[in-house]
Amino acid sequence: MDKVNPAYYTSRLEINLDTIGENVARIRNCLSGMGIIPVIKSNAYGFGTVAIARYLVEECGLDSIAVARLYEACQILEAGIHPRMLMLLGPLPDASVPLAVEKNIEVPLFRSHTAALLSETVRRLGKEKVPVQLAIETGMNRIGVRPGKELEALLQQVKQLGNLEIDGVFTHFATADDVNQGKGNAFTRTQFRRFCEALSQVRRGGFSPRFIHCCNSGASVWLREAASVCTHIRTGSLLLGYAAVQDDWNPIGVEEPASWKTTIVNLREIQPGESVGYDRAFCPDRPARVAVIAVGYGDGYSRRFAVNGAPALVRGRRVPFVGTCMDMSFLDVSGVECEIGDEVTLFGDDGTGHRISGLEIGHLMGETRLAMFTHITERVARVYFQTENDQKTDPAAVGNCLPWK
Repeated sequence: MDKVNPAYYTSRLEINLDTIGENVARIRNCLSGMGIIPVIKSNAYGFGTVAIARYLVEECGLDSIAVARLYEACQILEAGIHPRMLMLLGPLPDASVPLAVEKNIEVPLFRSHTAALLSETVRRLGKEKVPVQLAIETGMNRIGVRPGKELEALLQQVKQLGNLEIDGVFTHFATADDVNQGKGNAFTRTQFRRFCEALSQVRRGGFSPRFIHCCNSGASVWLREAASVCTHIRTGSLLLGYAAVQDDWNPIGVEEPASWKTTIVNLREIQPGESVGYDRAFCPDRPARVAVIAVGYGDGYSRRFAVNGAPALVRGRRVPFVGTCMDMSFLDVSGVECEIGDEVTLFGDDGTGHRISGLEIGHLMGETRLAMFTHITERVARVYFQTENDQKTDPAAVGNCLPWK
């Protein structure tokens, strides 16, 4: 496992890989043979691209990976991790096409220009064919080719070029988090219907893609009809403990694997009339005890959130932020017996049975479920561990909670 020296850092994001492995097992138990394409974008949602990719491929046996940017795919390959299929979900600039072709990274195809450029690059590099993932526009209006005449023209071009292989077909849902008590929503089903129409068109054109995927984490927990069409689900947050649906509905019981921790670096007794931090952020009208901690907005902790009383854990007690700077922040620890050097948990498990859920923090910040992790900067150590004990949950005990079976 890729290691860092926590002594170099003032805070750490502790990530229990066994918890991620259990989440994978829970999902697999409900998929009835469908595959999983883990989405490891934006530094694996802040968890660490290389470490998470290595664990999912080498320990969990997931042989396909999706990322958003070419540099993320190259990070994985250069670390010696070689999944069977490595694809980009985002568009590729023309200048980057030769590198993607050279490394067999599958790019999303939805434009005639890209098809021609890929084909020319394949010939120039002396390759026989290059695999691509056909992106279908179904309602997100981000990237994708529309079913019908637009798709037909692109398929005909691929045939004529002769050196592009449609290895996958995919789309992305815009409202899959709207579960409506597990029943889903009409717009996602409209998108799915359009995707099925496009898939039929692709097959009529003589193409047989290996990878058919439309369900993101949200749709994976309720879109029953996708099971008869798709070969894989495509998920990031579900693997990392978040079902990505409204009301935090979590039918398979995935668990959060991460805790962000730092330490108290100073303590101050503050009297009425005194103040703390920039712009006198905290001016108590009573005697107060303030802890200075070694995390600030430069580490990725939201400044707006911190100045509005975000919670943290000190010796099992919830205490509020009362201000922040780029490199340090302030907690009101009045009435808490604590010392310089004590551990502070910003979210997650504090090791004594107390925790602050990442979901709670995300909601309070007004963020989507994993957005807060992507804000955590490289100044925070990613520390990976495995519990390796007999207390793990048996994924089979969860039952067939996903709708595939």
